[in-house]
Amino acid sequence: MMSAISSKPRLLTLQSIALATSLIVFTAGIVAGSPAIGQPMPGQDTTPPPSPGDNIRYGYVIHQSIDLGGHIVDKSGSGPMYATLVNIQSGPRILDSTFEMIAVSPGHGVFDRLSSSSFGYGGDPYDATFLNMSKGRIYDFRGSFRRNRQYFDYDLLANPLIPPESQPFVPRLNSPHLYNTVRRMTDVNLTVAPLSRIRARFGYFQNVNQGPSLSTIHPVDVLILQNWRVSTDVWNAGADWKPLEGTTISFDEFITHYKGNTDWQLTELNYNLANGTPVSLGVELSSVWRTPCAAPFNPNGTVINTCNSYTAYTRSSPTRTLLPSEQFRFQSTSVPHVTMNGRVMYMGTTSHLDHYNENFKGYNGGIVQQVSTATASARRINVNADYGITWQVTPKLAFSDVFDFWYFRQPAAITFTQTTYRATSIIAPPGPPTTVVTTSPPFAGAPEAGFTEVNQKTKNNTFLAIWDLASHARVSAGYRYTSRIITDAGGDFIPIHANWALFGLVLHPVPQLRLNFNADAMSADNSFTRMSPRKLQHYRMRTAYTPRTWLRLNGSINILTDSDNVQTVEHSGHSQDFSFSASINPSEKWGIDLSYAYDNIYSRTNFCYASASPVEGAQPSPPICTQSSLPYQSNGLYNQPTNSGSIGLVFHPIKRLHATAGYRMSSVDGTAPPINVRQVPGSLQSQYQTPYGGISYDIAPNWTWKGDYNYYGYGEGAPNAPTLPRPFHANIVTLAVRYAF
Repeated sequence: MMSAISSKPRLLTLQSIALATSLIVFTAGIVAGSPAIGQPMPGQDTTPPPSPGDNIRYGYVIHQSIDLGGHIVDKSGSGPMYATLVNIQSGPRILDSTFEMIAVSPGHGVFDRLSSSSFGYGGDPYDATFLNMSKGRIYDFRGSFRRNRQYFDYDLLANPLIPPESQPFVPRLNSPHLYNTVRRMTDVNLTVAPLSRIRARFGYFQNVNQGPSLSTIHPVDVLILQNWRVSTDVWNAGADWKPLEGTTISFDEFITHYKGNTDWQLTELNYNLANGTPVSLGVELSSVWRTPCAAPFNPNGTVINTCNSYTAYTRSSPTRTLLPSEQFRFQSTSVPHVTMNGRVMYMGTTSHLDHYNENFKGYNGGIVQQVSTATASARRINVNADYGITWQVTPKLAFSDVFDFWYFRQPAAITFTQTTYRATSIIAPPGPPTTVVTTSPPFAGAPEAGFTEVNQKTKNNTFLAIWDLASHARVSAGYRYTSRIITDAGGDFIPIHANWALFGLVLHPVPQLRLNFNADAMSADNSFTRMSPRKLQHYRMRTAYTPRTWLRLNGSINILTDSDNVQTVEHSGHSQDFSFSASINPSEKWGIDLSYAYDNIYSRTNFCYASASPVEGAQPSPPICTQSSLPYQSNGLYNQPTNSGSIGLVFHPIKRLHATAGYRMSSVDGTAPPINVRQVPGSLQSQYQTPYGGISYDIAPNWTWKGDYNYYGYGEGAPNAPTLPRPFHANIVTLAVRYAF
């Protein structure tokens, strides 16, 4: 079920042109189609000779296809949860369209190869168009447009907002928070003379995210409509030069412009003052909060004049950021037995907030109006550099060293002005205004007063020795040293130094079996956050076994453990992944793919919190919780064991018939500290399964009928809390006819 809030953003000019061009080309018999996996490198001439039956026109071999059909959806259970996870609705669709033109002879026309593909148009939450065009050694062009609807209406998102002590309470069956935004991404890249000694590259990328969301704001938790409109534009130009065989030198210029125009405004004015003015007491959470503010608690049926409430609220903070950056890279194998590569990047960012405006009207502890304005600016100077060299000492022995450097500093300034009007009630005349102006404190060495600064310097060096023990075995061992120093205007100086031990092993005892193993261990003398590790171990193993040409087996183990044993922190955690997959294809008529994975994310970190009903095992007034507002301590235990698996069957009994069937599932059985006594695990204890099946049949030359079935089922193994149930079931049938010519 989609929200009543709708978003109708305007398509960007480039996107409109790209889509219109694709439609015109398709109508004329020149439709766009998608590049396949394994597409040739830019400028690579892979023009195949024409085959009998190929459609040859204008000197090109032309292949086109279009899948027209639609979805039939039957769903039950939680509509918002279905829209959050799936959001496929009934209706007609252009499920897929492809187009390809290949020159019969190289050098013909303005391009040698043109291909494009589109999918999802007509109402799917994800749709995209891809376009590639190239002309041998002259140019290579690649472009894409993608549109994603980001809908999130999970009813446990910041819900319930109910203090444990408020009894009785009014349950909020749906969360007052949701997202309903659309993201549009345009990406174009042009390479000129891709195979020449000197080649030029040009590109443009745009990311626009816009649409409504609902959030709340304290102290009354009133409902706010937040209209998103943020965009990022990136232009880049670069050149590659090959002065020597095996050596490439590159330079790139990037210009990034960010524009944020999000605004906030009050909604859900659910009561009235005695004079008829609409007013908001916030989302309906607790009868204790309402007494005696409004009906039915107030006999007059109106809001009491001295109750905390909002009659108006607006906020805007238009932000502009310009980020030019330059990058120099090189890579070389020109020196015998030596491979080198390096990179230097400089970024100088400027960000401005010229007019922040926030206006509150209502009543909040005697305040009836508050106007806040601000101006702010910030800079970020960022320097990155790295250099790597590998020396092949002998055919079996090599040494490698990589050095990384990262330094940034971020001076910033802000001037904040707040004007407050007070009165004895929400309808009483306000008194004289009180204005307070605040600026960020200056610090020693600041370029100008009012600036604060944060900076960080990181150095990292990794040395590795690689030794081929035999033709079927390779071992590597190394050492890494990391230095990270963080300082800020408040006088904090945080040096962090870490030492790493590295080990790797590759075994290839028989042609059918390959095994890779890596182990890293780290020890640091300090940490920046409570979850930053002082000790870390990381183990990774991957195997690939092909006992028969029709049987492939793969497995992997990935274990990461970390800890920070400082007495007031006591952090420990791990991330474990065990996975296995098998591909069985004994004949062209059938095949099976199997996979299984077990993942576990675990974390334990002491923290302080406030609650009238502390969690089990909480310690009242422990030594580390010195703030009176946070009187309880918890170990913050979080555990998320997840099992997931799939099985897929491909069946091709006769030439004209192709069938698929399978089952996918994911099950989570996790726990987290219940800081609120009404908190439930929600998706932390849930199951998600998606069996599917499909069939396609060639009903005539160039015509194929397709039918697909997908089932989506979501459930939870714990109570729903004071909200609506979240489980849902959905059956989706997709029917289509494919015409390829």
